[in-house]
Parts: sequence; structure tokens; C-alpha cells
Amino acid sequence: MGKKKKRFTIRESQLAQALEITPEALDEIIEFFDSDPDDEWEITENIHFIYVNKSLNERLFSEIGAYAIAKYLDETSPKNLWDIIKEFITRHKEKICNAFISDKIQEHCSSLTTRNNRHFLSKRDVVGILCTNHARINKAFEEIKVSSDPMIISQDFDDIDGERFYSLSGLYKLSRHLSTALTVKDRRAWCAAVEVVGKKTFKMILDQQASKEKRISSAMNTAKKRDSQTCQITGIKRDKNHKSVNIVAHHIYSKEHYAHLAECVDNLITLTQEIHNDFHSWNGGYQKPCTADHLIQFVQELYPENYEVIMKLKNVKKVLNM
Repeated sequence: MGKKKKRFTIRESQLAQALEITPEALDEIIEFFDSDPDDEWEITENIHFIYVNKSLNERLFSEIGAYAIAKYLDETSPKNLWDIIKEFITRHKEKICNAFISDKIQEHCSSLTTRNNRHFLSKRDVVGILCTNHARINKAFEEIKVSSDPMIISQDFDDIDGERFYSLSGLYKLSRHLSTALTVKDRRAWCAAVEVVGKKTFKMILDQQASKEKRISSAMNTAKKRDSQTCQITGIKRDKNHKSVNIVAHHIYSKEHYAHLAECVDNLITLTQEIHNDFHSWNGGYQKPCTADHLIQFVQELYPENYEVIMKLKNVKKVLNM
């Protein structure tokens, strides 16, 4: 059924709007099709449409179903609706294709990072978005290098921690190049659409990220107030006598690896910057995943007298169901 559904993508409201008729008029046309099984007009379930909700007569149409209704109207109406529906189908196909590209971009954006006020993606993610391979990206890079609009280091590409990254401008240069250089027509069309769809999709992704960062920052401030600006491991508090103390909010379950808990105040504990650095160094670095169990072990080994924070951390595990 999953494969069948992919053919039925046109909602009744979309079809009625394209045909410049009301949804009620569309229902009447379908009833006419069903009324006489012996006439020349036919519309068949699972070929021309499927039911989304049969009790409500709610349908999704295939392209051939839309054509069938448009052809009937074209022959029974003074308006030339045939051209209208052909234009609608073309636009509808384009929207579906663009939705696939947007999904692909969202699937391959985990490496998105900011450097020199530009947004960069790993070569691996660029390959995924353009649906190609590393060798073809390398070839495209070399071809663009000798073009009138070559790749510029730090602007279109850069090497970050030994891995090649492309900025969004670099991605779009690659997509424009491949849209003319590839031999397969549908692959050229895909790459040509990446820039148009990408600009909208990346804006959405970046806006969502900015909004999430604001919510995370708010949760961290809330946690600091909850804990009275006091390190929960050492008991040191930032006050007039300890002005140099920097209190930070630490994600017990690291926000990069447990993104669903990043905005949760219960997943935050306040520490001095020094203790925070010590823990991450003990745990293998800031890039390593961390959990409540890691912090419990750190406290047990280095601050065994602080059994209260161990109890708090065990309670966090229960509250977060981890």
C-alpha cells in the first residue's frame, strides 16, 4: 500500500481549485462518473483515486484521475480546462520533487556549522544532498576551479579538523555546475533545483536552530536561578566575595547526543567553570557523549563526600526516564 499511495498525491481541494470549481461541484462530477457504468466516462478506485476516509468520501487523486475529470469538463464546458489541468499537474510534480529535495537536505544537515560567519556542511552531507558520490564531487570541484567562478577557500570551502567542508555558497556552485555537467536528465534537474529549494530549506533550519538555542539559553538561566548560582558539586557560590567565580549550566545528558533533553531544566545542573572543564576532561573531551552515570562516577571518584549530588543525579535519571 505504501508504494500505491505515492501515486495518489492530489487532494480534492487542490484539484477543485485547479479546475476552478467548488469542492461540491467536484463531488457531483464524481457522482456522475459513478452513476452509469455503461457510459464512456469512467473513474476507478485505486487507479484514478483512493479513499482517505471512505465514510466522508474523502479522496486522493492520481494524475490520471485528475486528467480524466479535466477531460470530461473540457468536453462538457465552454472553458478550456485541459490546459489548466496540464499546468496544474506540472506545478504539482514540481512541488513534490521540491519536497523530496527539502527532505533530503533536512536528512543531511547534521554537520551544519558556522565558521567565519558562514554556514558550512561536511563533504559527506553535500554528497548526500546532491545524490552523487565523492569522486564526482571531486571532479566537479576541479572543473569549477578553472571556471570563471572558481571555489574560494574560507568562502566556498574549507578544511575543518582534517575534513573537507563546503559552505552553502560552495554547495550552490556545485549544484549549478552539476545541473549542466551531468549526463542524466533527471539528475541535472535535481541539482538545478537544489539551490532554489536549499535557500528556503536552510533558512527554515537555521531559524529553527536559532529559536532552539534561545530556548536552551533560557533553560540554562532558569537552572542557575533554581540552584542559586551555586556549584552543586563544590558548594561554591558566585557572590560579592567570589566575583571571579563563573557559574555555568551543564547538560547532564549532553545536548548534542540527547537533543530531545536540551531544553529541559531537569537535565541541567550548575557547576563552576573549573569543575565543568574538569568533568569534560575526565570524560574524554567536550565532544564525547555524557550522561548522568558519567557525572555520578566523576563525583564518586573525585568528590565522594558529596553524596547529596549523587542522590540528585539518580533522581534526574528517574525523572527523565533514562
